[in-house]
Amino acid sequence: MALSLAGGQADQSHSISAGRALSIEHDSLLFVLVHGSDWHPFGERLFGEVWQGKVFGEEMKGVLADVDILQAREGAARAAADARNEGWVKKGSGLQTYPAVLAYSAEGVLIGSCQGRDLPKDLAAAQEVLITFGETCAQWKELTQAISQAKAVDDKAAELKGIVARTALGLERSATLLEDIKRLDPSDEAGNYARLSFPKWTTLVKQATDQAKAGKGDEAEQRLKGMLANVAYTPEQRCVIHLALGSAYRRWEGHAEQAGVHFRSAGKEDPTSICGVAGTRLYLSLYGGPSLSLGWSKRHPVKAGTYWVIEDAPQDLEPGSYRLRLNRTTGKKLIITGAQLLSDGKVLIDLVQAATLTKASPTVEFIFAVPEALTHASLRVLLNGGDTGTGTMSWMK
Repeated sequence: MALSLAGGQADQSHSISAGRALSIEHDSLLFVLVHGSDWHPFGERLFGEVWQGKVFGEEMKGVLADVDILQAREGAARAAADARNEGWVKKGSGLQTYPAVLAYSAEGVLIGSCQGRDLPKDLAAAQEVLITFGETCAQWKELTQAISQAKAVDDKAAELKGIVARTALGLERSATLLEDIKRLDPSDEAGNYARLSFPKWTTLVKQATDQAKAGKGDEAEQRLKGMLANVAYTPEQRCVIHLALGSAYRRWEGHAEQAGVHFRSAGKEDPTSICGVAGTRLYLSLYGGPSLSLGWSKRHPVKAGTYWVIEDAPQDLEPGSYRLRLNRTTGKKLIITGAQLLSDGKVLIDLVQAATLTKASPTVEFIFAVPEALTHASLRVLLNGGDTGTGTMSWMK
């Protein structure tokens, strides 16, 4: 339950100075809502309907306070707000946008924040998110106490375990995090230092790209391959490394094949992450075969007696009827003789269906009747020559 001053209501929101005093007095967490009553409507609805609500006050285990940042430069309201906000300093507070909920320890340490994209614009959803945020901060407090107790008795294993668990909460990192990890595990046997010191993906990719552009591709390669050899990294981090390697190879003359391999590997390591999606798209657009995502381009050969493998065709299929549709967009003509569905490299369905795609007749469709569930499926389009061009592909059940 939210703490209040003597005689106050449990759901009362205090000034920043009163909130800090209560937090210190009760060794409690302090939650501060930063809003703007004369210019930010959502922030005011959040303040009035959630922050001062009874249910919210009962759920939040700590002190509630607020800071009202007005746009008005003068007047009675501005004077009252300035007086109530005494002691508030924006710099170093953790505030990035409005409204924001900032959490502090009784010692005044910023624990974390909930703002921007993390704070839903639906009030009911925002309340749930903030309650969960408060629970996570409570876990932070418990782990911090456990870490202090372990340190007091020189239990390095317990201290390290607590630090790693606290960091995994996704809140603000301790200013001494890496220093503490190094002290507790100098040889990094658990790999925590490697994982927690991993650079931002933009930094790693830019460094590798810049090295390759400067004629130092071999240095970037050696460094990044060394990182890949470290089993401590998470799939998301390995995805970033592959993307950085692909970017370096792309800018390194004579290494197009390696670039394609690592862009593709980035997509496989962590398919849904920013770097995974980027790796897949770079692979498909620059090095891979035709795909459902990007179709085909002029770099894809159309020699008679060959076939295209559709790179991103679904590998797991349920029984049913599926339609593969090809639509030519440029190029004089593309001669197709059929399409095949394979599983584990074995042709299961072989559709012989000749079609010449031209401007006047740009489309062909293949219907695959799949009798049973398949795994490791793949699709081929059989070619009989024509002209290079561009087109799109789709796959529907």
